[in-house]
Amino acid sequence: MLSQSIYDGIFWITVATCAVAQIFILRAVFRVTPSITGRDSTANGVSANGSTSSAPEGESVSVPTPHRLTEIVWVVLPVVLLTLAFVGAWRVMHPALPDWLPPGAEIIRR
Repeated sequence: MLSQSIYDGIFWITVATCAVAQIFILRAVFRVTPSITGRDSTANGVSANGSTSSAPEGESVSVPTPHRLTEIVWVVLPVVLLTLAFVGAWRVMHPALPDWLPPGAEIIRR
């Protein structure tokens, strides 16, 4: 059986990994400004990044852009839920004992 410190280490590595991933997701969403016009498409149906569109030649494809607030909510909501999940996991890993329990009661609780 692994010691509690190994479990704690795995927990904090997971927290750090998820935090880095969420930071990059937040950075990508807040950094990109949605384009309302189809200025990235050219007359021959090839965009600036080299991909081809299915629109006929000379027509631009209009893709509805999500509302900025909706996009931010769908990015922040997983951050909040993930934080709650980590707090809950930490409390399960390290339950707080009530003050009224005598010393050594944690052995009985296990």
